[in-house]
Amino acid sequence: MNMARMPADSPASASRVYERIKFMAMAYQFRPGERINELALAEQLGVSRTPLREALNRLVSESFVTVVPGRGFFGRLLDAKEIHNLYEVRASLEEAIIRLACERASDEELEALETFARSRPTQDNGKSLEALRHDEEFHLRIARMTHNAEFVRLLEGINSRIHFVRWIDMRRHEKLDMAAHIRFAQLLRKRDIAACLTDSSLVIRRRYNEIVDVIRTGIAEIYMTSEHGA
Repeated sequence: MNMARMPADSPASASRVYERIKFMAMAYQFRPGERINELALAEQLGVSRTPLREALNRLVSESFVTVVPGRGFFGRLLDAKEIHNLYEVRASLEEAIIRLACERASDEELEALETFARSRPTQDNGKSLEALRHDEEFHLRIARMTHNAEFVRLLEGINSRIHFVRWIDMRRHEKLDMAAHIRFAQLLRKRDIAACLTDSSLVIRRRYNEIVDVIRTGIAEIYMTSEHGA
């Protein structure tokens, strides 16, 4: 993968290095359990080891990579139990978000959410990365309606950690319900908390065996991509 080189140790370098490596970790461009070659990565990004090491340490604290003292940094594992736990946390978090959004959102915010839902990408039955990002933004917009920045921060963190699994999951479906966001936005506009919670739980909660199947597909995708040098 060709990437533009970053100005070495520029004021914005550390932030850009962090964002770039975070995306690589989210997409499992570091194989699970594989040691990250810091020298090669620094050369690839066109930066020195200092901002690289700062970014990696930050990503360790956020559970995007792991570190073994004396051995270095490693790609995070694709663990079914961890992903299942994150889905459970996300479901509970979104329930709280929905309740507050129904109470606190302005009519203008709710109208804007439905407008955004209608702009969802429709190509490839929603299987594209763009469609996933649209889905993540839809839920973040609801979180912002709570007018509590902590809900937004927590949801962003969970979304990032399950981003790859959700992308694989979307691609496994033959067809997605492209009207789901519109329907949900309309329920929010009615401020029908019970209906919103019921609709949300059907979409967000995932059984453990479903996640195991998705992870099997994801692991195959990781190694197939690596073998072909994509």
